[in-house]
Amino acid sequence: MYNLNMPYRLVSPRMLKEAVEQTGVAWAAFLLRQDVGLDIGASAGLEKPGMNRLVQLLKDKDFFNWLVTSIEKDKQRTRKISEPGVSCSELTVFPLYSLQAVLLVGSNGKLAPGVAQFWKFMVHTIEDLTGDSEERTRRLQEVVTELQETQQELQARISAQRDAEMRLVQAAKLAAVGEMSAGVAHELNNPLTTVVGFTELALDSLPVDSPLYADLDLVLREAKRARSVVRRLLDFSRQSESDRNRASLNELVEDVLALTKHLMHTNQVQPAVELENDLPWVVMDRNQIKQVILNLVQNGLYAMPRGGQLTVRTFGRARYERNWVVVQVTDTGVGIPPENLPKIFEPFFTTRSTQGGTGLGLSVTYGIVTDHGGMIEVESQLDQGATFTVWLPLEHEHVAA
Repeated sequence: MYNLNMPYRLVSPRMLKEAVEQTGVAWAAFLLRQDVGLDIGASAGLEKPGMNRLVQLLKDKDFFNWLVTSIEKDKQRTRKISEPGVSCSELTVFPLYSLQAVLLVGSNGKLAPGVAQFWKFMVHTIEDLTGDSEERTRRLQEVVTELQETQQELQARISAQRDAEMRLVQAAKLAAVGEMSAGVAHELNNPLTTVVGFTELALDSLPVDSPLYADLDLVLREAKRARSVVRRLLDFSRQSESDRNRASLNELVEDVLALTKHLMHTNQVQPAVELENDLPWVVMDRNQIKQVILNLVQNGLYAMPRGGQLTVRTFGRARYERNWVVVQVTDTGVGIPPENLPKIFEPFFTTRSTQGGTGLGLSVTYGIVTDHGGMIEVESQLDQGATFTVWLPLEHEHVAA
């Protein structure tokens, strides 16, 4: 039920005065039906004589029935009037059926279509404002919900666009460096192979106690280390062909954990494994994705020199209107400084240069994942560890709209 006093508060003399001035009519009055007649709730444009005459008219049975019939039939009506006191030649009644009220407009001549439409709009506005409070609340909640959903969709699209732009910039960097790396690697590979081969021959011909043996052995070790870097450069430039088939991500995780089990034990790292059952298979290169997981696990182990916990999870998730399978590696290590987070996937960026780090592991990982149409993300806080999340798309599977 609406508050009977509400229409009086909403339809004020000031509101009617502005409407009269905008439409150029002679006057207007808001009449609310009561048990014994029609009560003038507000008016504008009527001087005191005209107001008195309107009060008298409302007591006239014929005039009263004309107004009430308009309310009951919810129909706009017009009639001529020759009463000099009301300062108009024509009356138009606009019914507010839900309120059992009318807007009575006095004009000199027939209302223009635009003017009549204006007063009809006022009627609808007043009825909306004075309708059932529960219904108004429901409609308002629907509008708020729609606005929130629109805002969330907009934020998701902005976020997706920002991610896409960042991936595009990173891909451009990797492509440029990859092309250079491939050329450098090929140029270095042949002479390094020669150095390794002849050094091994020289070591074979020298006695172990020779003063040159230790020097040549150092040359051999450093040459092999350089050759290892060259291999990583070739991996980074992805010169090898990709062999992709449907495979289980859970199986690859289990294989990597089996390979690194001893390494975790010697580093006092406790593994925690959470693999989602019935995870869909993904079209991927098994060896490349295994390398991705291995790189992330080793990265987590390096971040925990004093031990800790390494958690590996797999799960399915919908994002950006398509379905993905996800592998997530979380360590409890030293974390990544905020200033380094934007750089960690850049080629040759490393914080372990004194420990033999080349800065290619995460770059190779990034390149493999993006080549599979996926995404890789990282979250980290100093002294609280880091989480690397790899998203791999399911082929031709989009979320239903």
